[in-house]
Amino acid sequence: MACCPADSRSSERKALLASVVLGLWLCLALPVFSQEAYYWSYAQHPALSYYDHPPMTAWLIWLGTHAFGDGALGIRAGTLVCALVVTLAGLSLLRRFGADERARLAWIVLGFGVPMYAALHFLANPDPPLSAFWALAMLSLWRARDGGLGWWLLAGLAAGLGLVSKYSAAFLAIGGAVLLWIDPQLRRQLPRPAPWIGVGVAAVAFLPVVTWNLGNDFESFRFQTGDRFAVAGFGLRWFCQCVGGQFGVVNPGIVVLLPFALTWLWRRARLGDMRARWLLAFGVPMPLFWIGLSLFIHVKVNWFQPAYLPLLLGVVLWWTEGNGATARPRLCRFARASVIAAVAIVPIAPLVRLWPQRHGSTWSGWQTIAAAALRHGRTVDAEDDRTGNVFYFAASYKDAAQLQRALTILGDGTLPAPVLAQNVTGERALQFDHWHSPSAHLGEHAIFVLPRPAERAQEIADCSAHFASVERVQLVRVVTLGIEVLEAAVFVCHDYRGPDRK
Repeated sequence: MACCPADSRSSERKALLASVVLGLWLCLALPVFSQEAYYWSYAQHPALSYYDHPPMTAWLIWLGTHAFGDGALGIRAGTLVCALVVTLAGLSLLRRFGADERARLAWIVLGFGVPMYAALHFLANPDPPLSAFWALAMLSLWRARDGGLGWWLLAGLAAGLGLVSKYSAAFLAIGGAVLLWIDPQLRRQLPRPAPWIGVGVAAVAFLPVVTWNLGNDFESFRFQTGDRFAVAGFGLRWFCQCVGGQFGVVNPGIVVLLPFALTWLWRRARLGDMRARWLLAFGVPMPLFWIGLSLFIHVKVNWFQPAYLPLLLGVVLWWTEGNGATARPRLCRFARASVIAAVAIVPIAPLVRLWPQRHGSTWSGWQTIAAAALRHGRTVDAEDDRTGNVFYFAASYKDAAQLQRALTILGDGTLPAPVLAQNVTGERALQFDHWHSPSAHLGEHAIFVLPRPAERAQEIADCSAHFASVERVQLVRVVTLGIEVLEAAVFVCHDYRGPDRK
């Protein structure tokens, strides 16, 4: 028996509620990762923009932490809202595309069956707001095909706020320009003021970032363009990492379906199907650019994220309307199994707390590490004739951000002393360079925190070159359920000589 519309909406509501509950569980149960702690540090210094990213992530974290505190929920509240916006905007587009209930339910499931999109529910970084505003821009522009000024304004606002989230939102302009060429309903509106007012709204929304860059020697723009190309060189290593990495962050089952879905969309587009033209216009230019660029520079796998919104919608339409399950039964069964497996893994993702942090950034144990650092900092401060003569630092900006957040929580919202990063030893430290000048701490003592000290002799040597003396005073072992997940050394450093001393 066919489902009636009321049954269909009921199924959607239940699936949406389940996705919100699962997203909330991830927000609460997963540890705060180093990159999230870095953006939390942004939010402690509200600004129009920042060295390596526009400000939207910081603004969302500022709002979330003022409402819910500096814990995981406060950091991720805005992220969870952005994920819901992506899901709802995709559902609205599917309804306006005439997609059936299977397609809409599949879209909700893919929100967790695609790891990259599952991360949108909890990982507080620039990608969730970028994806949310990308989705809103697509939806608003589709509605603007009927000529409504309000939808043009909303499309422009979404595009501008997308740029305030991440610079790659500029690809929205490429998709929009393509559509003005291939969509007669949009092209007919070019002589009217509405499209140009929308462009003006986007420009005004982006003004905070432009203003910050004007006042900071275009640092952010230069970092994301010239600085990245300064190490460019032709080769296949980054290309293989870029393309191969998509199987992991998207889901191998979905990746193998993409060529067939794209072929179907291309055929439909040539037959005049405006839905297919739209999905291709917003979904293809960005991946083509990143794949080509990966022949020269390191392209991170998550940079593709907003383009997968239209591409996944295309996969859903191909599966339901293009008889994809009939045409490619084995591949579709493989894809279904891969998606189900990914969804099944998501609820147990918080077990990452038990995973030993042997390499790269860290995520667990910082409360324990910071408590040890704080004890030694207070001891050193008490022994000095001058109070407040101690600062803290780490050998990377990510570790410094984790240390800063943990110390703030231990201080009930108050940071006991400045926290610096690798700029203490004369290295660039991204946004940390804007917050505290190492030269302002000459002659002071410091508490140096170094995770995994056994493999980081160079960082210890670099530290020793900038202080009169450096002494390791404690080795902190973080143990969870009997498993040692992280080891960190605490050093007391006396008489800082400055960042330039070697």
